[in-house]
Amino acid sequence: MAKNKDKNIIDYDILVDRALRNVVKSIIQFTIDEKDLGNHHFFITFKTNHPNVNIPQKFLETYPDEMTIVLQHQFWNLKLEEDSFSVTLSFNGKHENLKIAFDSITQFTDPSTDFALQFASLNKEIEEEKIHKNNSSKKDPKVKPNQNSKNKKNNSGEVISLDNFRKTR
Repeated sequence: MAKNKDKNIIDYDILVDRALRNVVKSIIQFTIDEKDLGNHHFFITFKTNHPNVNIPQKFLETYPDEMTIVLQHQFWNLKLEEDSFSVTLSFNGKHENLKIAFDSITQFTDPSTDFALQFASLNKEIEEEKIHKNNSSKKDPKVKPNQNSKNKKNNSGEVISLDNFRKTR
């Protein structure tokens, strides 16, 4: 049986990406379970135009590409689902509900421990296929062309980019 050298049978990029996103999921579960997190707090940057993100329209208008939230002292109703989490945060004194898909997260940082994960788009074709599939079932898709983030932060810490593990094709 001849092996096809041009085709990767095991997609390590996707396996590593899923494993690291599960780290974020585990941290969200730990945050739900623990009453006192000490100095831990989390900066979570996510794609606002991701089809499985549900945030108020005014946030989409202000942050059409990416948004960073902070889970520290003032957050409520943190709930974990299989592919997402939801949380209530205070913005200018008003409580807002957000639902954030794990696939939409581009960066996760805990500045108290200098720990950070950075996620990159692994495979544009897979990502576009997911977005197209999700949008075809919606009447009013939220996906917009990528634009520069209005809310980028320089966070100190160790950033692990999946690009370092990719083979060039």
